[in-house]
This record gives sequence, C-alpha cells and structure tokens, in this order.
Amino acid sequence: MLKRQDIKPKTSRISLNSSGKISCLMLLLLTFSLFSPSAPSAHAFDSAPDDSTSSTTTPSTVNISFSPTSGSTSLTPTSASGASALISIKATVGVENSGGYIVYLGSTSSALTGKTTSQTIPSLSSATAYDNLPVNTWGYNATETTTAPANPTLSAMPANTRGITIGSNSSTNIKSDSKTFQLSFAANIGPDKPADTYENQVTLSVISSPLEITGLSSISDMQEMTTAICSASEIGETKQLRDVRDGKYYWVTKLKDNNCWMTQNLDLNLTTAGLTAATSDISSVWNSSSTYPPVRYETSISTSTVSSSITGTRSWDQGMYVIINPTGYSGCGNNKANVAACPSQFVAVGSRQASSDPDFYTKNGNKTYTDTEYDAHYLIGDQYQWNAATAGTGGILASGNTSGSICPKGWKLPTNNNSNSGSFSYLLSAGSIGTSATILTSPPYFFVRGGGVDQSTSNGLFKDAGNYGRYWSSTVSSDSKAYRFVVSGTFITVSDASSKYNGYSVRCIAR
Repeated sequence: MLKRQDIKPKTSRISLNSSGKISCLMLLLLTFSLFSPSAPSAHAFDSAPDDSTSSTTTPSTVNISFSPTSGSTSLTPTSASGASALISIKATVGVENSGGYIVYLGSTSSALTGKTTSQTIPSLSSATAYDNLPVNTWGYNATETTTAPANPTLSAMPANTRGITIGSNSSTNIKSDSKTFQLSFAANIGPDKPADTYENQVTLSVISSPLEITGLSSISDMQEMTTAICSASEIGETKQLRDVRDGKYYWVTKLKDNNCWMTQNLDLNLTTAGLTAATSDISSVWNSSSTYPPVRYETSISTSTVSSSITGTRSWDQGMYVIINPTGYSGCGNNKANVAACPSQFVAVGSRQASSDPDFYTKNGNKTYTDTEYDAHYLIGDQYQWNAATAGTGGILASGNTSGSICPKGWKLPTNNNSNSGSFSYLLSAGSIGTSATILTSPPYFFVRGGGVDQSTSNGLFKDAGNYGRYWSSTVSSDSKAYRFVVSGTFITVSDASSKYNGYSVRCIAR
C-alpha cells in the first residue's frame, strides 16, 4: 500500500485592477499576491484499497515559502497592441524524509476573470516569449532557478488545481532536499477591455511519499540511527556508518539480542571544545564551562597524563592499530606508554582502508600485492576515563545509569549489572555466548583485547593489551566506581566494578 503525503496548496492571486478611464484609455494595475499559511494542510491517502504487507515509514514534511509575498506594477494601454506587465516571485520548496516528491502548479481556471464584469482574458494558445505576448492574453513561466528570466517563454495556465509538474525528485531515500523556482506571470491588456479587476487563483502543491525505513541500508551516518531503523533491520544486517563529528567510519550490526551495536571500538578524539547535543548523546553542550569539562586527548600514557580523580575526563588516542590475533590472547605486560609498545599484539595500519574492500585496512594504507589485510572491526580505538565516556554526566553519581555519553546522537553506552535488553548480559544470553571469549572476539561481535589505562604508576599505565579487553557501561557501582565488561584470556566477566578514573574502551548501542 503506497502512502503519499499530499501537501495542499499555497495559493497565489493574480489581479488586474482598472481604476477608470484617462483620455479614453484604461489605467490598469497588475498585482500578484502569494498567501503562505504557517501550517499548510496535509493528508495521507492510499493508492490501493488493500495491501497485505506493512512497512515502516517516516512522515514526509514539506515547507513552501515565497519571496516577495506580493508585488505590483502598472500598465497603461495606449494603442491596439496593448500594454504588458511581468511579475516574478521566488518560490522555495523544502522537503524532508521523502520517498520521492513532485511539485505542481495549477489553477481553477485558465483565464483571468473580471470581478465586476465577468469579462475574461484568456491564456495563451501556444508557448510565446514575453516580448511577443499577444494582446488580451496572459500566461505563466515556472523555471527552477534562483534568477528570474528577463524574457521568459510563457505558457497557458492549466485549468485544474493539480496542474502540471514543474519539479520533482524521484529518489526513494531523500533525507533533505530543496528546490527554488522563479514563477513569472505576465499579461498584455488592450484598451478594449472594460475597467475591472481581473484575477485568477494559482495553486502550488507538493505530493511527497513518506520515507520508507528499510533498516541500516537506508542510512549513511551514525547520527541517523533511530529505534525504527534498528527495528526494521534484519538480524545480522551490517553496514559501515560515518560519525559526522569527525568523519570516521564504524561498522554496526543488528545482533541476536535485537539491538544494533557498534561492532568496532569508538575512536573519537576528545578536545576541550567538547561535544554538542546536535550530534552526541547528550542533552546540552559539554564544554569548558561544564561542571566536569573535557580534557584534550593524549597520545601516550605517562605519570603526567594519568589522573586519580574519579571525575576526570581524560582520554587516550591509541592511533591506527589493529590486533594481530583477535581470537587469541597474549599479554603485552604493564607500564607501557601506548599500544605502539606492543608489536607482538598489535600492528599499525594505514589511515585509510583498501578501496576494493571496506572490511579491511592495509599496513601502509595503499593496497599492493605485498600488503597484508587487517580486519577494520578490530581497530583498538581510544580509551576513556568513565566520566569522559559519559560526557561529564556521570560526575559523582552513586547509583543508576548516566543520562549521556560520548556516543553519537541516537546511540548510548550499554548498561551492566542487569539482564535487561541493551545490557552486556542480555547480549551474551541472546547470542548463547556464555563465558566464551573466543565467540565474543569473533564475528559478528569483534570485541578487542585492547588493554586499559591504569592509574597506578608502579605497575599500571597502559597494561594488558592483547590479553584483556575492558569496556565501560553506563551503570554506576558507587560514587567512585562504575561497572565494566571484561574479556580476559578465554573468559568473560560481567558486572565487574572498577575505579572511574581508569581508561577503557567504548562500544555504543543504538537507543
């Protein structure tokens, strides 16, 4: 059943006003007014009476505006050849969430009709340039442009409200689009016409199909994710989406728990500029004026970059490194400055993926016959203190779950210490993973043993890379601790509390 949204008319009026006779000639005034209601009427209708299938759609929205909203000019016919006048109005049509749309221009009548005398001025019989407009005729021109043509080719106004198509977009996946038209109306009036107001109501209308939601395939950016999109996706459906905040791409998959997960670690480099609610999982801006302001990321871990504050917002960029043996385990040890100190566990890869296959990175970023390919799902990503992972919304919270995170808008941190949908525990249960770290580090989950940042300078700093993978949840354990999810050796540990000042990886789940 095809549902379409019919955005009903923005009306325009053309009138020719005669104020009387001067030297046996009529003084005529041509005016064009456009009335743009703030909320145009709209309704959906079915093109078929019955349909056994159902689809998830997002209603399409349409906005029509005119500039200027009115205009006028004067003309005085002094001979049998008449006098002409031309008015142009800019019409802007904006469409969002559309499965394709058409812009129409029409009228209830093809003629201009006198209000008092009922005399008519007919439309042109054939397309004619404005400079050659015959006496006692009128016509219109609709051109998709921002500049009004000086000598437009005029046509007869269609005598029905729907009228003719003046613009369209046939794409079935339109997030946002706009078109600008110059609507030109012209008349040539002869002295034989009686004084009157000659008018015609013109209708600009848009029919836009609602955007059909077809799952992950319908979006390109992380921030486009919605509950409806995830619900429309099939189990196992996967796609690489762009985070608009920095342009980085992440693999996301709908897993067996019926939730859409990032199947790649977050790699967002925090700066003191912070994050905004427009693109991140927060309700207000997080910046230097916040209670717990963000700290610029570091590229190495040392005594000068760690912080024992439970409200610290530090993070560490580990660079473009991929784990060499993702399903195995081999610890790199403690007191490391970064993952570069673990060459047996991780390998540096190029800054871009092989153009032939977005699943993989190559060692030097330019695929050759000698390059080894590394699965992009296994990038180590950045590591964050808990109050950085929660975008400052954790603070000294002693129970419950945080309200925000550094995840993209539409995403959040998973919960922990419960078996609810959206938690690490629920993922394990739905996937029959049990405590098998081998399953969790294999497709389609791709968890990474990326180690972590420990605040202990004696045996901590960057530690356990290649053996342990630690992930923050949004769930608080106490005022100083939060729950983390741990992959260690061959086992998985759920609901393990850790000091909030430690630095761990982040995986986001769709809201």
